[in-house]
Amino acid sequence: MKKTISLVMALVMLMGMLAVTTTASAEDTWYLGILVHSLDNEFWAQEANGGILFADSKPNVEYQVLITDGDDNKEIQAIKDFIAQHGDHAFFVADPASKANTANVVEVCEAAGVKVTILWHHADDLEPKDFNSFVAHMSPDDFVAGYNTAKTLFDLMGGTGKVCALYGKQGEDSAANRYKGFEAALKDYPNIELLDMQVASWSQDQAMTFTQTWLATYPEINAIWAANDTMGLGAIEALKLEKKNGTILVNGVDGIAAAYEAIVAGDMACTIANNGYLLMGYGAAYAYEVATGALAKVEKPVIKTQAVLVTAENVAEYKAMFIDGMPTYDFTDLKFCVLSDYASFTDLAAAQAK
Repeated sequence: MKKTISLVMALVMLMGMLAVTTTASAEDTWYLGILVHSLDNEFWAQEANGGILFADSKPNVEYQVLITDGDDNKEIQAIKDFIAQHGDHAFFVADPASKANTANVVEVCEAAGVKVTILWHHADDLEPKDFNSFVAHMSPDDFVAGYNTAKTLFDLMGGTGKVCALYGKQGEDSAANRYKGFEAALKDYPNIELLDMQVASWSQDQAMTFTQTWLATYPEINAIWAANDTMGLGAIEALKLEKKNGTILVNGVDGIAAAYEAIVAGDMACTIANNGYLLMGYGAAYAYEVATGALAKVEKPVIKTQAVLVTAENVAEYKAMFIDGMPTYDFTDLKFCVLSDYASFTDLAAAQAK
């Protein structure tokens, strides 16, 4: 087992003993910086553990979890400090603090000649092909998540009825693309009527408040589409107060533990398991393969990763894998994580426009 550079107590609690040793010589050792917003959020903790899963699969990789607290400046300073300590044997997998900061992360890595994989956020016009250091951009397909969750609700409604929608945070790609998927499903189900959409900014409290208003305004509502689990759970709280949970359909997206429990209880129709373990683990794997020269470059570096629609039919299986246990991966099989991949964001946009 390897020696970690630092030990984050929250991750020790999640994964058990992580103190490890290494037999690799110093010149053979590579140093992985795992950048996440915090460990308080369940999905971000999944991501951090995914990076650790990758590091533990390599005898010559040591890691450090770098907590950014969603602060652009703190994130950039953490990257610079890590590079100052480990030089050209540093490499990164980053869930950036903000969309705008993705360009800064890439530029710092480019100046230092170290490799980085970016997750989720994407600054406008930032293309991996334009940089030596920008190995890949990876995220689940939010459009597909929005579409599939909406389709599940609409099918359970028998293809007819009335729905309200809870949008994520304004200005974020995930929120916009999930809602585009929801809108595409509406077009495919002409007998489904959208009563109202409100921006709840990923907030459980805001989602609960909006749902209470809808219940008073629209007694005929059949379903509430939510762009993430947290907002879906807020809607369910409001429904429980009116004893309408399980009667008015609700979905989520992300696959946190409370969403699995809500599906088991019959309060939530479905969620999407975005699988932070896979996302950050394979993000680290791509960066490592290019950093060490095992892979010259990623030919299609804009990667949409595998995600799973979780319903009452399969919730036990995926709860056991992602919540009660820990998945295992062969990180040498880089294509395993890929749902679809593109040479550029321009190509992705063209494919989505079809």
